[in-house]
Amino acid sequence: MGKLQIGNIKDERKYLRDIIFEKLQQAIFSGKFKSGERITEKEITEELKVSRTPVREALYRLASTGLIKIIPHRGFVISRWSSKEIKDVIELRIALEVFAVKLAIQRILPSEINELKILIAKMEKAVKKVDMMKASHLNSLFHDKIILASKNKELFEVMEPIKNKIHHFRIISIFTPNRLEGSLKEHKAIFNALKNKDDKSAQRLMAKHIQEVGSIIEKKIKEKEGIK
Repeated sequence: MGKLQIGNIKDERKYLRDIIFEKLQQAIFSGKFKSGERITEKEITEELKVSRTPVREALYRLASTGLIKIIPHRGFVISRWSSKEIKDVIELRIALEVFAVKLAIQRILPSEINELKILIAKMEKAVKKVDMMKASHLNSLFHDKIILASKNKELFEVMEPIKNKIHHFRIISIFTPNRLEGSLKEHKAIFNALKNKDDKSAQRLMAKHIQEVGSIIEKKIKEKEGIK
């Protein structure tokens, strides 16, 4: 295993650049790479035993998502989020997801309510096992299901450009001590309000949940920057 610990390439029916992109993306999301850390084509090619071309393509694709930045004379660096960037994403996410849950209450199908119920049950199991990556994945699916239940295709597409940032923030939040249980409780409350067609409560709970994630991330950023 190389020092980056991003795994190896198996015989998969995908373009090599896509496999590398997914492995690097997961390494960032799981915290194997830290904010501000520099990564090089050479390290990745040596660990994965591949040529530089697909690695370079994967890195440029990651840069387009905002997960890494290209800095002159330094190369590729894991993005470091400022308090302002986090605040902007959280504000946008609240506006979009509160609207999504409002529409979902009007348009959600019984089968979709059942799917959300199943996701909540799976979240409970992940929390009991303290499986943070699984819990984070289910968390993402829960929010995606609500957006899909809004039956507004444009809303889902508007969310796409910021989903990588949202997922990155979500993982940081989930890994905060005692946050796992709190997150589950918040998702249960949102689900119950949606299921009961309680419009005002669902919107309030969704906004509060996203604000809590934002507060946790901002606090961590300030701690790293030594700001009180």
